[in-house]
Amino acid sequence: MKQLLNITVNPAPGHLLQDWSQAREWLNRWSFDGFEYAPHGLWSTASVPADLAGGLHLTFFPILTPFWRQDWPQLLKIFGDRQTVEHFYGGLDPQCLVDTYVYQLNLAADLDIPYVVFHPVTCDMDNLFTQAFPWHWRETLEVCAELLNAALGQSRYRGKLLFENLWWPGSFRLDDRQEYDTLRQLVNYDNCGLCFDSGHRMATNTALRNESDGVAWLVKELKRLDLTGEIHTLHLNCSLSGDYIEQAKQRSEPYKGCADFWYQLEVALKHVSTIDGHHPFTEANLLPLVEACEPQHLVHELAQHSLKGWGSAIEQQRPLVSPC
Repeated sequence: MKQLLNITVNPAPGHLLQDWSQAREWLNRWSFDGFEYAPHGLWSTASVPADLAGGLHLTFFPILTPFWRQDWPQLLKIFGDRQTVEHFYGGLDPQCLVDTYVYQLNLAADLDIPYVVFHPVTCDMDNLFTQAFPWHWRETLEVCAELLNAALGQSRYRGKLLFENLWWPGSFRLDDRQEYDTLRQLVNYDNCGLCFDSGHRMATNTALRNESDGVAWLVKELKRLDLTGEIHTLHLNCSLSGDYIEQAKQRSEPYKGCADFWYQLEVALKHVSTIDGHHPFTEANLLPLVEACEPQHLVHELAQHSLKGWGSAIEQQRPLVSPC
């Protein structure tokens, strides 16, 4: 099992590390094997070290369905005008999303990266707090599969395509084994698997109050779903945000009547980051969870607000998996 850290690449290594030399030293400090790259913008493969690339996280477009379906009345209701739509997605036509994913898949192919991660998710601003999304997860998976099929058919990538769970109802959150089986049927690509995110799955159970109960519940869920053989990568972090989630569901006017999309997005991002803080596990025995997942790659996906804070989080969680 290789252990990785997640990092945004633009092509500099994130916003905290000065250069790739420091990034390499950062990995060596805790005996990590590499990074899971999250590409931002356009850059050449020659500008990043291929030997540190353990995985690649594809860009996440959460408000996916109305844009992919070109539902302009809904898009204008959400974004206000076409210019904002273009700014958010990088274009006005669904092909711009396909082009983004083709570019990133080809990066993964050229860097010989063994897996890429994709969120099979869609949301909207109206139901983000209540989580009362008015669609079934199957509708979401159909849209995501259409996008993936278009991008995969135009790319050179032949490595693992991993589906990552999130916590929103009506999307891929792994309440039922059928969600994964349906995706496998819809996506025209044989080399698929799971990226299991511990924090995202914990956020679906708002009754969890401590790390040990969270780990025990995750292990129980993995056995119920019978998906261990499909898990290739484990995103490891802790979420005990159940109280906040339940309180947020009662907020009737989360945007305070402001119709400006960018203001709403700022509020939404703060809300999402409160649910999904990428906190480290600090005390629970994580070996049962790791053994239940049997991952080939384990990514310590932790908050990166400061170099000191990031390092402290690593120092707390890393020994719970294996000694450095």
